[in-house]
Amino acid sequence: MRFTIEYGGESHAVDVTPAGAGRYAIQIGDGEARVVDAFVDGGLVHLLDGTASRAVQLGARGDGQHGQHGGLDARVTVLDAATARRRARLGGGAGAAGGGVVRSPMPGRVVKVLVEVGDAVTAGQGVAIVEAMKMENELRAEVAGTVTAVHVAADDRVDGDAELVTIEPAEAGA
Repeated sequence: MRFTIEYGGESHAVDVTPAGAGRYAIQIGDGEARVVDAFVDGGLVHLLDGTASRAVQLGARGDGQHGQHGGLDARVTVLDAATARRRARLGGGAGAAGGGVVRSPMPGRVVKVLVEVGDAVTAGQGVAIVEAMKMENELRAEVAGTVTAVHVAADDRVDGDAELVTIEPAEAGA
């Protein structure tokens, strides 16, 4: 699966391929692919790369995702392939016109739907919670507008890139 990681004002393409139980081949950009063991416990990701061991704490703080590693704290945004393509197509702006479909970033289970048809939402407002890889992810509206369709219910299983909620964007200046 391809992800885009935004860190320090730069975007990095990351390819992650399963390589056995708890093992993943990870390639960053054009670099060499490395096989690592990964264990996830809540927001803690523990990576074993040969004899090197790294623990990265992931979690939400303020308006963005943050990662902590080795005493450093940085804003990190992880985008699935579909979201990265959509941002590139729309000029990179979350909440740009046309971004009215909220999709699941990966296969998982819908824990809770936070909106109903007819609800007004703001850009950045949570609309659904999806559990994937033992982590709950609150998915947010990219645009302000009105919910026109809810495609899932709590406990539904969804594929990656599955449509969860459709939002009719509010008119500019409205």
